[in-house]
Amino acid sequence: MKRVLFVLLVALAIGCSLPAFAAAANHLPATTCASCTGGGGPTGCWQVTGDHSAGLPYVSWVRHYLVVNFCKSNGVITSVSIVAHGCDVRGVAFCHIGPAWKTTGGVGSYSASFEAHATWGVTVIPIYNNSDTLTFSV
Repeated sequence: MKRVLFVLLVALAIGCSLPAFAAAANHLPATTCASCTGGGGPTGCWQVTGDHSAGLPYVSWVRHYLVVNFCKSNGVITSVSIVAHGCDVRGVAFCHIGPAWKTTGGVGSYSASFEAHATWGVTVIPIYNNSDTLTFSV
């Protein structure tokens, strides 16, 4: 029994230490312009989610995410805000969210960039912790 538990813990550590965090591409969704005059750019409002996830299926899994709402008029941002920042976990993983903020751009600009932080790990291996920095632009 101890050997099985040891093998499981080693597999978790190896699986979680691999470069398993993969950024989900969050591109601006296709838009129908209400008023795109002079080729100025899209007009409308969108919600985008940036996330990273890692883990071993059925054993330990974590997803760190940031959700941003924004509106544009002829390509220029008229409103932008972070509406959610969190973690989803399954199995023996844990995740603690940290700060999230807009780093560049925003209202009056054509784009805005965001950064969000979280710490995650595996509860059965308390010395195994990671930090995650999620960045993306709208």
